[in-house]
Amino acid sequence: MSDVSNEDSDVDWNAVLDQLRQGKTAEIPCANERDYARRTTKVGRRAEKKGIAVDVTRGEGFLRVEPRPAAAETGTATNAGEGTESEGERQERRQARRAERQAEQSRDE
Repeated sequence: MSDVSNEDSDVDWNAVLDQLRQGKTAEIPCANERDYARRTTKVGRRAEKKGIAVDVTRGEGFLRVEPRPAAAETGTATNAGEGTESEGERQERRQARRAERQAEQSRDE
């Protein structure tokens, strides 16, 4: 585990992703609640783009990011259909959910 921030207290995302690719755990410093929320979202999104499944755990002043073991290695089953859809299918599913939420909000108003 290592702290992956540079002098300006910004996160070195390349270093985080390199550690995750190597199967290592990374710790991302967080000074306040806003940092926890933003960096949790960012690390998940960046890892997903690189094809890395991660588990993010909140610690005291940091986020611990661990690569999730592949299902074949652990012998556990994955969620039905997980990882089998294309980016286009995923985008369509997101848009459908977004439209559902918007329709629900307009009904509530």
